[in-house]
Amino acid sequence: MSFHDKADVLDMILTENPDIEVVQIQFNYVDYEDPAIQSKACYEVCRKHNKSVIVMEPVKGSNLVNLPKEAKAVYDKLGTMSYASYALRFAVGFDGMMMVLSGMSDMNQMKDNLSFMKDFQPLSLKEQEAVKQVTEISLYALRSDFILNFCVL
Repeated sequence: MSFHDKADVLDMILTENPDIEVVQIQFNYVDYEDPAIQSKACYEVCRKHNKSVIVMEPVKGSNLVNLPKEAKAVYDKLGTMSYASYALRFAVGFDGMMMVLSGMSDMNQMKDNLSFMKDFQPLSLKEQEAVKQVTEISLYALRSDFILNFCVL
């Protein structure tokens, strides 16, 4: 089931339909704590009902690849991994993740994904801290873009 609503609705659906085997949810580090999207809460409902999860939007429509320069600088200090690798490894690092739909659009992106998924390593503590920093920077940038675009219209 592909799900696009609040966690309480998901809980009701899974309670009333226990035969559902897998749930696809929007899940990425920027939306994880977002009260509007409720990625974390929806994930927790899936786990409560022992459902496997398919992740959609792990790179948030390329927003977690095309990062603000301040966010890129945080990841660049860590080494040579791609920005996509942190987003995908964030999602894959949770229990019950059956599949992550990466949204790759060319051969180079596919090769990059394979390079870090072949011998998967979860995010280190240092990388988790970087993800938190990038989340804060990205949320600020996304809000600023929304306000700018809204005010211009």
